[in-house]
Amino acid sequence: MYKRLFGEPPKKIVENGKAHFGTYSSVSQHLDIKGMRAPYAGVPVPSFLSNIRIKSRITYTFNLGNYVGLTEFRDFKVFGLVEVIFWNKETGKKNSYHAIMPARRRFVPTKTTNAICGCYQRKRRIKLYWEDTHDFFKCRFKIKGDKVRPSAKGKMISMRNDSLHTDTMFVNPAPTSSRVSATWISSMKIKGYLRTYTEKKDPGNKVRRTDGIALVSMNRSYYKFHTRSKIVTGLGQVKDRNILFHISTANIDAADADKYNNNLLIIDGDTTALPPVVITHPFGVNNNWIIQDTEGMIDLTFTPVSVQSRVTNLIIMRASAYTIYGTYEGVLLTKDGEKINLKNFPGIVSSNIVRT
Repeated sequence: MYKRLFGEPPKKIVENGKAHFGTYSSVSQHLDIKGMRAPYAGVPVPSFLSNIRIKSRITYTFNLGNYVGLTEFRDFKVFGLVEVIFWNKETGKKNSYHAIMPARRRFVPTKTTNAICGCYQRKRRIKLYWEDTHDFFKCRFKIKGDKVRPSAKGKMISMRNDSLHTDTMFVNPAPTSSRVSATWISSMKIKGYLRTYTEKKDPGNKVRRTDGIALVSMNRSYYKFHTRSKIVTGLGQVKDRNILFHISTANIDAADADKYNNNLLIIDGDTTALPPVVITHPFGVNNNWIIQDTEGMIDLTFTPVSVQSRVTNLIIMRASAYTIYGTYEGVLLTKDGEKINLKNFPGIVSSNIVRT
């Protein structure tokens, strides 16, 4: 059976122009991949030029009460994009909000110990922030609606000492050892609230808080001029056990994907590194997705419930994305050979194409 061991993380991901590739049971203090020697075509170029090719994103995916959704920041260097999308699990109704942020030094921080990732526009106040000092991770947003969408307010907090909390890091060639892709994945229990409202009926902060779970994924990679990726995330409960998984595939995946990939299964804080997968949707993104590996550990079908699509088209960049809420059916296998049977299991799939 497929197995991949977790090691101790390096102090720095990149040293002396080379990356410390591997799968790690914790995370370095900085998710920083600058400094690779000649990352494109083996030709040394000034670091400020190669650093422009580094793109990053952080995604906070949550399952809280009646809602499943995500908060995502994407750093394209010359501008940033933030989105908050959530669905009602009972009705499938979608609420989606986004904002484009003008240039700043960094939209997604590199520090994993304590940092703030925020949008401070008057109608879009959205923050992700975490601290080691007080051992918490928070997601907050207050978003003004319009004629079509209601306003929304949410706050979720996790203490880092909870039983579900994990930190893992994957440092992979992208796709060769001259370039690198680094991913930090963290699972957690959360407590909080999410409400939609009209301006005349603002609930303020007097709302009932509920329990839930969340998965945070931060990635920083050297992108190709055309980068394509698919990310599969699931989070819910099976027989009172918290189950979370993060599975992805991209055209910057490592050439040796058996040894280097970002695929992970978490069950009540216990982690299993998963093998590489093939993700297909032969009848279009609105119909069933098939997620399978060759090791017999992943055999899933994803049925879309609601699809969110967005295209951002600027002179210097074009990004298109599908973000889909739906349910999983199938089987996952742990490192100990235990079968996890999923049925009507909630999750989100995203498909992205970036041209820069």
